[in-house]
Amino acid sequence: LIQSTMTEITDLIHVASLSNHELFTEVIAAISRCFKSRNKKERPKNWMSIAVQIAISAAEGQNNNDNNSGYCNASSSDWVEHFHVLSRSSSNDASTDVKFSEALSLLDAKECYRKRLNNVLEQLLPPNNNNNNNNLTVRQAAGLIRGSVLLSKEEGSDIINDNVRDIQISVIKLLVKIMPQLGTSSPCDIFLAVQLPLLQSLDREAFTNGGMAFPSKDVEQEFDYLLGGLKFDCDSDYIAQEVGEKRKRNCSVDNTIQYHSKYRHLLEAAHLARKGAVRAQHGAVIFCPTAADDDDDGTMQQVIGRGWNHDYLMDRAKTNKNKVVLHSECHAIADAIKSHGEDVCFNDLFPKATIFIVELESNFAYETCHPCPKCDPLLRAVGIMKVIHTTPDGILTEMELTKPTCELLANENCSLPLKAACDEQGITCKRLDTAMKEAAE
Repeated sequence: LIQSTMTEITDLIHVASLSNHELFTEVIAAISRCFKSRNKKERPKNWMSIAVQIAISAAEGQNNNDNNSGYCNASSSDWVEHFHVLSRSSSNDASTDVKFSEALSLLDAKECYRKRLNNVLEQLLPPNNNNNNNNLTVRQAAGLIRGSVLLSKEEGSDIINDNVRDIQISVIKLLVKIMPQLGTSSPCDIFLAVQLPLLQSLDREAFTNGGMAFPSKDVEQEFDYLLGGLKFDCDSDYIAQEVGEKRKRNCSVDNTIQYHSKYRHLLEAAHLARKGAVRAQHGAVIFCPTAADDDDDGTMQQVIGRGWNHDYLMDRAKTNKNKVVLHSECHAIADAIKSHGEDVCFNDLFPKATIFIVELESNFAYETCHPCPKCDPLLRAVGIMKVIHTTPDGILTEMELTKPTCELLANENCSLPLKAACDEQGITCKRLDTAMKEAAE
């Protein structure tokens, strides 16, 4: 690349996607790690003050052209190298201590976000050069959208000014170049790449001015419908409570409505994933075609089960475990059994069902989330053979699992999580209890 190497641009993109607080934390953590293998007596007394100075310059988007230090201030190696230079300088002493929170509060947050974003855009959209974004990934573009939203929130107004709107238009243009279908036939595919709450924070004009094309009025209406914020049935059915407590739920009615299924299922599963209180934010919906589904595209579908990753506290009188992490797939299976009955699920619904799994990447993108080694046999055990899951590239992956085997219910990796999920729902599963009994004998 003419202006910078792709590695440098990757670093610039990363810092542009972070909040100032996140960037401060990352800078100080990187500098702190360099002392782990050293004698702590060699650490300068005012090392935190020096680290905060470096965090300030990184947040303000200082680069090679802004100072004479020669540091880009966009990667951990830059920060550590800069720290060693400053720590040897006689101008730094304990009397110049700057506290983390104080330095953060004194920043011009709006100017910081604007500068860091412009540092990236100058490299990716330079005059008379269209090659610098060839290696940009969908996730990186989503990160820049996050940065533009952080900037707009600093405006303190519902009206987005022209400067912020231009930056948002520029980052949408980058995403359209990576996902050309957004500018031709499938603008709604942006929902497969960028999380809905982030897109809802953008100026509506940024989408069309950024190169997204709507081939028909129907497509534009669908886009606005999805962007407008959907009301999911799970919002009324579930009461979010303390981790580990049972969630009381009434059996839901048939949730059969007409929509383009992949987008709605994705958005609902992502909505469920945000309820999770464990590290990996996964959400899942199990759906199957209804009797009215005569179309090949499956526009009429019924969601029969919903779930998300969360901890469930175990009864120590019955088991030697304190808690178990219920994966979204397992949670959704138990939810379906509670809503529709064990026999209906195993005999009718599960064999024709598909499970849609989503993993969130922070609050802006998606991650790959095929069923794990525990959930794969569990899905096969109950007879769910079709899987759709997200990827970081804004492309959905479809999987067909191997032959269904009910005997897998006796496997401890399947039986224990499903038993815990059923206990949480306050239900019993006869097939599971029988399999566990036979395995014990």
